[in-house]
Amino acid sequence: MVQEAVELHFDREPLDIPPPRALEELVKLEEFQGGVWMMVDVDTARIRPKALRLNISLPEPLVRRIDDYAKAHHLTRSGFLARAAESILRPE
Repeated sequence: MVQEAVELHFDREPLDIPPPRALEELVKLEEFQGGVWMMVDVDTARIRPKALRLNISLPEPLVRRIDDYAKAHHLTRSGFLARAAESILRPE
């Protein structure tokens, strides 16, 4: 029931979902000392905030390349653009 608990938490408190970090990094942080560690799969697509519609302009050849890539990887154009943005904006 971890998925449901996470969804309820983010439903009540719409926080930004932090990017994944290595367990080796997290166990060194003082705020996580004394707890119990457990690895679980959570479908973050189910806890994302409501989508916001945008109107953007891109060069036509770029849009064709995006669409070709998205189709080949079973994504929508929006899904591709969201993944691309998330990968670039991921903290280093």
